[in-house]
Amino acid sequence: MKWIGAILILFTCTWVGIDIARNYAKRPKQIRELLHALQIMEAEMVYGQEPIHQVLNKISKQLTPPLGYIFYDISEQLIKSSESLNDVWEQIFIQKWHHTAMKEREKEIITQFGQTLGIHNLEQQQKQIQLAKVHLQRELSDASEEEKRFSNMFRALGVLFGLLLTLIFI
Repeated sequence: MKWIGAILILFTCTWVGIDIARNYAKRPKQIRELLHALQIMEAEMVYGQEPIHQVLNKISKQLTPPLGYIFYDISEQLIKSSESLNDVWEQIFIQKWHHTAMKEREKEIITQFGQTLGIHNLEQQQKQIQLAKVHLQRELSDASEEEKRFSNMFRALGVLFGLLLTLIFI
């Protein structure tokens, strides 16, 4: 019976370490997706000149969850309500952000970008998109460094902590 408990403790601690490491790996991928979304948005606004809710709907179809869901929800909310784009953007991102692996810094960049969305002319809007992309590129490099540093460490710590607990309880 002790051995079953020891194996369960070891398995659980290892799983927790792998899960934390997986979140470190998800963050750079999601930032890359956000950068891709901004590129699509810029192209659609400049060349397609479509309404923003259609642009956001197109973006949502090209992204994976949870970011695809966030952009879809913004698109749908814009159609259903009479709220401003800024209000809907901020509200949805704040509500759904916990589903992402990204940190508050990325959230701040995106919410600040949302405040400028739709209030400038096309040229100024392009500059705002470029600015957001520059900030996200910086966060992407930081996230990639963190992934390299901490991902393997948390996997190993999960296993080692599980072994430690197992030895203590046996």
